[in-house]
Amino acid sequence: MNKLTPTLLTLALAAGAAAPPLALAASDDARSIEEIVVTARQREETAQSVPIPITALTSGQMETRSIRDVTEIERLSPNTDISSSSVNSSAAQVFIRGIGQVNWSSTQDPKIGIYVDGVYLGRPQGALVDMLDLQRVEVLRGPQGTLFGRNTTAGLVHLITNAPDPEDQLLDLRAGLGSDGYQTGGIVYNQPIADSWAMRFAAYHKASDGFMENRLTGMDRGNEDATSFRFSLAGGAGLWDMRFSYDVFDADERAALGSCRWTGPDDGSTIPSAYLPRSAYDLGIYDQLRANCESTTQTVSMDTAPDESVTSQVSHAILTQNFDLDWGVVTAISSYREIDNFNGTWGWMMGNGPGANLLEVLENEAEHEVFSQEVRLAGTRDRLTWVVGLYYFQEDSVEHTDVPLFRGVPMAPADETALAHFNTPVPEDERGVFPAMIPLPDGMGGTVLAPLTYGLRANLIRGGGSRTQTYDATNKNQAIFAEVTYSITDDLDLTAGFRYTEDDREFTRIQRLYDGTFDTMYDCPGNRPGNSPTNPVLAISDRCTRQVEYDEVTPRVILSYQLTDDVMLYGSYSVGYSSGGFNQDVRMRTFLPETSDNIEFGVKSLAYGGKLLLNATLFYNIYENQQITVGRIVGGQPTADLINAQEAAISGVEFELQAQLSETFRVVATGGYVRGVYKEFLTEDNLFAPHPETGVLEERLVPVDFVDLGVEFGNNGSEFSFDFAFQQDLEVGGGRLAWTTGFSFKDAIYYTLRNIPASKAPSYWLVDARVSYSLPNGRTHFSLWST
Repeated sequence: MNKLTPTLLTLALAAGAAAPPLALAASDDARSIEEIVVTARQREETAQSVPIPITALTSGQMETRSIRDVTEIERLSPNTDISSSSVNSSAAQVFIRGIGQVNWSSTQDPKIGIYVDGVYLGRPQGALVDMLDLQRVEVLRGPQGTLFGRNTTAGLVHLITNAPDPEDQLLDLRAGLGSDGYQTGGIVYNQPIADSWAMRFAAYHKASDGFMENRLTGMDRGNEDATSFRFSLAGGAGLWDMRFSYDVFDADERAALGSCRWTGPDDGSTIPSAYLPRSAYDLGIYDQLRANCESTTQTVSMDTAPDESVTSQVSHAILTQNFDLDWGVVTAISSYREIDNFNGTWGWMMGNGPGANLLEVLENEAEHEVFSQEVRLAGTRDRLTWVVGLYYFQEDSVEHTDVPLFRGVPMAPADETALAHFNTPVPEDERGVFPAMIPLPDGMGGTVLAPLTYGLRANLIRGGGSRTQTYDATNKNQAIFAEVTYSITDDLDLTAGFRYTEDDREFTRIQRLYDGTFDTMYDCPGNRPGNSPTNPVLAISDRCTRQVEYDEVTPRVILSYQLTDDVMLYGSYSVGYSSGGFNQDVRMRTFLPETSDNIEFGVKSLAYGGKLLLNATLFYNIYENQQITVGRIVGGQPTADLINAQEAAISGVEFELQAQLSETFRVVATGGYVRGVYKEFLTEDNLFAPHPETGVLEERLVPVDFVDLGVEFGNNGSEFSFDFAFQQDLEVGGGRLAWTTGFSFKDAIYYTLRNIPASKAPSYWLVDARVSYSLPNGRTHFSLWST
């Protein structure tokens, strides 16, 4: 669920000693396209000279389009989808060229890396940091890993902040107000200290109302309330320089709340006994669940969770040091990041309401400690430019979750008809795994056998299925990487690189019943040795631990040719990799690493004296063992399971266009199309299926060929997106008046593997507009904007 912001009008004021204008003009010559300097290859180059599909955005360009957070970068980068999790607005879900991941479990890795100042953030939680004092953003599409940081399957998003400036004292103040409770404020202060040393401080706060009401509490859900600050110190002496930064992000919000579409039958008694909604019927709440579900809308829904809050506290320290050895530069980047995350509720709405709750995820707490160390050596000699480096990453995570079934539902219904069914014995062909007689406490310390009734079975499922879970995971990643560029001629360059990666993962799963008692049926690996239907064995522990190790070599080769001074052609082959890991279900099954073999051809061009920029890329990718998250019942417990799809083929095109049509008027456009097809997708899926001999419906692993089922890649098969904007910058009254109007389109998409209609997000348009005026003093700017 993504928030589509309602029309938002904001008045912003910035005043400072040297605050940059908010106007469109991005270069000294407003008649030409701005050259943006990037460091995508660990050296300063213009974006147009780098033979990699890259979208580079300056802070001024993002200001012009009223981009307030990381998710909105997707509008300006082709084939890029960035959203927040529906249950946590600071948790990132990033897709590039159809490759990404929605699950932010600590037992698996994101497929797209988010970086801040050269540091891979690791966890999606807390990754959607505020756009705080940014210099620029670089979005690199295609596999990465031969130059820096962590390996990624299909790309990365790099946020580069402004470094302390020893040449300039600066104070920048900003404030804004808007509709729907929108308010924002920020400050940036830069202070030279001595010689080449300087310090910089930045702080930012944002708040807005939610867009959906929980009618049980009257609280708006999906609101914003976050504060960020960063302190930086930079300087050097002789051949050494350094930059230290410490930043904090703190959000206290309420997660978005889901609405509901009822898909069950009218008569709950027709539901097979193996399915959870059948127990809702047996407890007499089936009709109430349906009524609750059908009463929801896209703006009003229900959530009975005792705590609606979602909080994130992130602190991050980075120390970057450079040592100039004359023949090369050694760069060392040390990083330590702490993430504390709490979800009082997942915001699901499956007919839940007072006295009729089905399934919930509550009180989810997570703590992550992430350390990384990178050391690079880079240099240039004659026609050779090279980078070689070592990388180490360690992540320690502990997560706790409560998952109750039928919380708050009476042990027996009050309605006479429902109570009669509740007390009816279950026929033999409907008992499933339950025996005809069940031992129950007799109140005197012993047990008595009682016949299995529908209500007793439902309450046994409630007691055995409601549980608390704790996940303790340690992930380690070590790598060596290198890349060399050799200029064969003045116009022809060959780049070759590789990365060797090792991943070590350890996962401990701890489970107890929801009331805190020992779960005698906890069937994690090895916990019930010798267990069988005819000889049931009780669990011996509340925890199980598993370990895996993976390694991979991933290459990259690029051939680029400078056809003219303003036109470059390039072709490349690269391999992306993401480690395997564990499912968090009771079986703790492993899933395989995924790889992507990517071939692409591109052109980067300027024409008409720098007034027209046109970049385009064609790509083809063989995607193996794609890691896909699916909702399943495992061991009687609902879970987010993960399966591998053996092979898919992904192809697409993307373009970026800028045209300076006059000295003051410009058109900017980006677009992308991606198409994926599964070639092989045969897996053992955890489903309810008839037993091959008895025909009784039961939970078991079943071979499923998703290609034969017609399942499309990315849940949708193809996706088309584009963005275009008109921009003008005028001199008015001695100041600068700039206006922008932008339009973005996203194709429809399904969010479930089998394209369940309720999971479809239809195609949509976004419109944004902004007008800014900079006073003649060059220090004060007013903006009025709407999205």
